[in-house]
Amino acid sequence: MATDDYLVQQLRAWGHAQANRFALTYADRSTHVLEKARDMAPGARERALRDLVGRDGSSRRRFMADRSGVEGMGMLPAWAVDSVRSTSDAGKPHDNPEIAVDIGIPDGLRWVEQALTSMMRQHRLRALVLHTEFTVAASQAVRARMVAEKYGGTLSVW
Repeated sequence: MATDDYLVQQLRAWGHAQANRFALTYADRSTHVLEKARDMAPGARERALRDLVGRDGSSRRRFMADRSGVEGMGMLPAWAVDSVRSTSDAGKPHDNPEIAVDIGIPDGLRWVEQALTSMMRQHRLRALVLHTEFTVAASQAVRARMVAEKYGGTLSVW
């Protein structure tokens, strides 16, 4: 009797560890992502405006004029330069998705995991019932339907 209680206690502890095995790391939703970016990069806007001033194509046109071989040409006219194709692939800012991290089964409960794996090879239905019984918090009818879907057939008492 005491052994059965200990076994059920260990199965419940294993089921709790298995159900909560994947810890989610959530993004901090108290502030918007762009607010954090502004805090992390003070002066970034002014620095970007300063760096982007020369982005009108003049440097490219000077480079092409140097390579054209024409003496005294400092810059090609805009009509003589092929435009550089670009697309606006920027979307709306979004939070990073939650990431599931496998924290595993505690070492003291690995024997339950190994026993269930061994049982799965020999008695698949029993192992599915045991796994569902201790890892799913739902009514018995819902758990029976889940086992039937995993098993791939219909279950009956007879």
